[in-house]
Amino acid sequence: MKKILGLFLGILMVFVVVADALAEISVGGTIDVRGRWRENNNDLNKDGAPDGTANGSTAYWEQKVNLWVDAKIAEGLKGYVELQSAGADGFQTWGASRTNTDTAPNSLLNENRGLSLLEIRYAYIDFMIPKIPVGIKIGHFPVVLGHSIWADTSYWGSDGLLIYSAPIKELMIALGTLKGYETASNTNRTDADLYVLMANYTFMPKNTVGANASYLLRAGARGQGKALANEYWSDLAAGGAANDTPNSGAFDKINNVRVWNIMLTADGAFDFGLGYKFEIDKQFGRFSEKGYEETYDNGTHSTNFRAGGLAFLLGVNYGIAEIAEVRFNAAYGSGDKCGEWSASTAGGTVNGDACKNSGNRFEGYLSFNNYGYTMIYEDIVGQKTGISTMGSGDFGLYNTMYINVGAGVTPLKDMSVGLDIYYLRAMKEFYYGQKKNIGWEVDLNFGYQIYKNLKWTLLAGYFLPGNHYKAVNSTDTVKDDAAWAFEQVLSLSF
Repeated sequence: MKKILGLFLGILMVFVVVADALAEISVGGTIDVRGRWRENNNDLNKDGAPDGTANGSTAYWEQKVNLWVDAKIAEGLKGYVELQSAGADGFQTWGASRTNTDTAPNSLLNENRGLSLLEIRYAYIDFMIPKIPVGIKIGHFPVVLGHSIWADTSYWGSDGLLIYSAPIKELMIALGTLKGYETASNTNRTDADLYVLMANYTFMPKNTVGANASYLLRAGARGQGKALANEYWSDLAAGGAANDTPNSGAFDKINNVRVWNIMLTADGAFDFGLGYKFEIDKQFGRFSEKGYEETYDNGTHSTNFRAGGLAFLLGVNYGIAEIAEVRFNAAYGSGDKCGEWSASTAGGTVNGDACKNSGNRFEGYLSFNNYGYTMIYEDIVGQKTGISTMGSGDFGLYNTMYINVGAGVTPLKDMSVGLDIYYLRAMKEFYYGQKKNIGWEVDLNFGYQIYKNLKWTLLAGYFLPGNHYKAVNSTDTVKDDAAWAFEQVLSLSF
C-alpha cells in the first residue's frame, strides 16, 4: 500500500509541475471505519446451530480508504483519479485473509499486516471541445441513471464514453456507451454494452423532467460455458438455473441480449417546503440463443425470451422550518410469472413445487444497480427463492413493492435523527402456494458531526418477516423469526 501511495503522490507532483497558471489541483480522501452486528439475518430461523452461525449471527469491523486528485488543468479541461481500498464496496474486514503464517514482526498472533492494495475506482478525462458547446467524458467514471433503480455504478465506476451538450441553459442532452462485459479473445467474442440517450429539462427553478432510453446489447459465442455471465438473471427467472431441476435452466443458453429500458423521471421542490420525485421504467426486447431465436423447447426452457419488466418510484417530502422533514415513498418492481408449475400442490420437495418454467416471456424487472432502500431486507436477506434459502440481498426492486413513511429531525446543528417504516410485498410467487407478504421493517439513522471533517453515523434495522417466508412444504423448516442489524461508521474526510 505504501508503494501505491508513493506512486499516487508522484503522479500528483507531475500534475502540479506541468499544469499552467489556470490549473486548480485538489487533493483529498476519506477514511471510514465501520462496525457491523447482525442477528438471524441468514435464514430468519433461530433454531440453528448452537453457536448461532446458521442463524446469520455475526459481528465484525471493516475499514475503507479513498484518495483522490481532481485536476482542473484549464477552462473546460479536467482530469480525475480516485483510488479505493479493495473489497466489494471498498471495505476490508479486519483480520480477514490473515493467518498465523504471516510474517509480520511484533504483531499480535502474527496477523497484524497491512490492508490490501488500493485499486483505481475512477479515472477519467472531462473536457469541452473548443468553441463548440459539446463536452466529452471518457474513461472509468460513475454512472447513475434516474433515481438509480435501473443503473448505478457508483461503487466502482464503469468504462465508458459520454458526449453531452447544453444547447440552452435549461436543457442537457447526452449520448453515451458503457461497457458491461468484455472478453478480448478471437475465439470467444463475448461482450455486453449499454448505449444511453438521455435528456433533462429544467422547466422552472429546482424542477426538472427527464427521459432516458437505454439499449443493452450482448452478442457472443454460442453454447454452454461461453455465454455472458448471467447468474443473477438465472436465479431470478422462474424455472431458472437455481431451481436445479434438469433442463429447466431458462437462462442457461442465452448469449444474445437486446433489451430496451425506457425511463421517464421528474424531480422538484417548491419554496414552501414540498419536494417530490418520480420515475417509471419499462423494458422490452429479447433474450435469445444465437441461431435459435425462433425456437421454443416444448416448455422445458426458452431460447427466445421476450422482456417485459416494469418499475416505478414515487416520493414526496415536506420540510418544516429546516429542522424537520416527513416523507412518503412507494415503489414497485415486477417479478417473473410462472408459466408451468412442477406440482400443483404444496407438499412435495422444494424442487417439486417450484416453478418449472417462465414460458417465452420474462416479466421480471432487471437492473444493474446499487439501489438500496431497507437495511436488512434489500441488502441482506432478500426473498425466498431458489437462489438460496435466504441471505441473498441486493435485488433492487425485482419482484418487490414497498410503501415507506418516515421522518427526520435536526435537534441540534450537528445532529440528525431519521426513522423509516416499510411495508414490503412480493409481486409473484416462486413456489406453488407461497404467500406474498414479505413483512415490515423499521430503520433508524442517527448522525453526529463531531468535527467539520469527522462524522459518526449509527444505523439500526429490525425486520419482521411476513408469511412469504413460512413453510410451503414438508422440507421447509423456516420459522420466519425476526432479524435485526446494527451498524456504526466513523468517517474522516480530508
